[in-house]
Amino acid sequence: MIKNRIRPIAVAIIQRGNKIFAGGGYDESKQQQFYRLMGGGIKFRETALKALKREFREEFGTELANIKLLGIKENIFTFNGQYGHEIAYIFSADFQDEKMYEDKNYPVLDRVSAGYAQWLEYDDDLLVYPQGVEEYIKKGA
Repeated sequence: MIKNRIRPIAVAIIQRGNKIFAGGGYDESKQQQFYRLMGGGIKFRETALKALKREFREEFGTELANIKLLGIKENIFTFNGQYGHEIAYIFSADFQDEKMYEDKNYPVLDRVSAGYAQWLEYDDDLLVYPQGVEEYIKKGA
């Protein structure tokens, strides 16, 4: 459930050729499939960089390398009919573990509900959130 607050998040664009690493989602109210960069919420007194590293450890049991801040995006949106508001720190990164570049589903380890990330072929028709990350993806982050 989305609460009436601004949520700071840190997410990473991880690319391999024309593919990006992202998790899928579906908005019932819009009847729309979308994908979201992986990462998560920034805790109080935690930097965006530390949050990003922690999230990838928690979600996939892996470490990131070559991390670079690309920009910050404000994302005001609706999901399943509820309003949301995020300030997203957008990073580029690589996986330290080469096994993370295999084409398969990667279960998100810290979620109560089933969820996974995967390598997706990127094109203009792929709906990726947070909004505005396309410019970084197209540049090859």
